[in-house]
Amino acid sequence: MPGFLTDRDIIEKRSELFPNHLSEFDDNAAERASYDLSLGDEVYISREEYPQKLTQEKPFVSIPRGQFALLHTYETIKLPKNYLGLISVKFRKKARGLINVSGFHVDPGYEGKIVFSVYNAGPTDVVLKYREKTFMIFFYELSKDAEKPYNKPGYKALPVEIVTSLRGTSASLSDVDKRVAQLETWGKVFWAILIALISAIIALFIQ
Repeated sequence: MPGFLTDRDIIEKRSELFPNHLSEFDDNAAERASYDLSLGDEVYISREEYPQKLTQEKPFVSIPRGQFALLHTYETIKLPKNYLGLISVKFRKKARGLINVSGFHVDPGYEGKIVFSVYNAGPTDVVLKYREKTFMIFFYELSKDAEKPYNKPGYKALPVEIVTSLRGTSASLSDVDKRVAQLETWGKVFWAILIALISAIIALFIQ
């Protein structure tokens, strides 16, 4: 029957949905109707030149406010041709301002790590940890196989072309506000000097 998989369904189908289930699957990550996915070992922040490598010894990364980042899951996912995946960032991360700005679904037939493009719209930096539960996926069983399933190689790491397109410094709203305030200050200084000069010239003519 078509519909979303429950936690029990996900556990029972783990060998079908997770190719590396012996090393990557965690029964405790199966929630009521979803599965919690962990942060993988590569993170790219838009103002940096190259991606960062996370390890057990150096597991933390900080995404500054106003910056975009590319993340990928620790787990490799395999969706049969009659399954669709719906993905999201977990609420506790979204509550701090981390927004998923990439796609919200995984196509039938896809096999690989899931890459997320995120933006920190919050007031402070967001700290993430390697292999911490950061994302979630809902598995939906379709009524039949998709006629045009995903047929390209899936991601094993962050794709170079997306890293290249994201490279560059992004300005947060607070940064823009500061720049506008600076321009307003310089404008006030300019007009004050101009008025003083005009007043001095008028005073000379009056004398």
